[in-house]
Amino acid sequence: MSKFISVTRLAVLGALLLAFAVSVSVSADSFRLLEPVRSDSLSYSDENIVVSFTMRAGYMGIGYTGIEFTITNRSTQAISVNWDQSSITLPNGQISNVAHEGTKYMSAGSSTPPTTIPPGGKLSDSIIPSRSIHYYGGEWSVQPMGITSGSQFGLYLALGRAGTSNGYNFIFEAVEVTSATGSLALLLVGMLGLLALIGLIGLLLVL
Repeated sequence: MSKFISVTRLAVLGALLLAFAVSVSVSADSFRLLEPVRSDSLSYSDENIVVSFTMRAGYMGIGYTGIEFTITNRSTQAISVNWDQSSITLPNGQISNVAHEGTKYMSAGSSTPPTTIPPGGKLSDSIIPSRSIHYYGGEWSVQPMGITSGSQFGLYLALGRAGTSNGYNFIFEAVEVTSATGSLALLLVGMLGLLALIGLIGLLLVL
C-alpha cells in the first residue's frame, strides 16, 4: 500500500510539473488593447456593450491561435453578432474570416448564422481565423497566428442592433510574447521531468 501511495504521489508530481511548464509559457505573455481605446486589461465599454478579451493559446501552450471574449449587452435592444461580416487581421497584415466556438472545422469558411444577445444578456465565445484551419495527415489543426513581441493584430466584430449595423474594430498589441522556441523549451523540461518520474515509477513497481 505504501508503495502505491508513493507511486501515486510521483505521478501527481509529474503532472504538476508538466502543467507548470505549460502555464509559465503562457502567463509570462502580456497584451494591450490599442483601439478604439487604450486598455492594458483588454476591455472596452460604451452605452451598448461591455467586452473583455483574452488570447487563446495554441496546443500545449505553443503560440496563440485566436481570441476569446465575453460581451455583455447593456442596451435595451437585442444585439446580433454577424460572424460572416467579422474578421481577424493577422500580424502579417492578412485578413481572414472567422470561425467561432462550436463551428466544425470542415465548415470553416462557410456561412454561419448570427448569434443574438438579448438585452442584459452575456455571450462568451472564442474565434479563430478560418485560414488557420488545416487538414493534414487525417487530422485537423489550427496554426498559430504568428504573434510575436511588438506585433499588432486586429478583430473586426460586426454587431447589429434593431436593423442597424455597428462594427467595432479592435486593435491589439503583443507587449511581450515568449518565443515559440522558449515555450517549447519549457514544455520539454516538463516532459523530461515527467518521463524521468515514469521511469522511476516503473522501477518501483519492479522492486
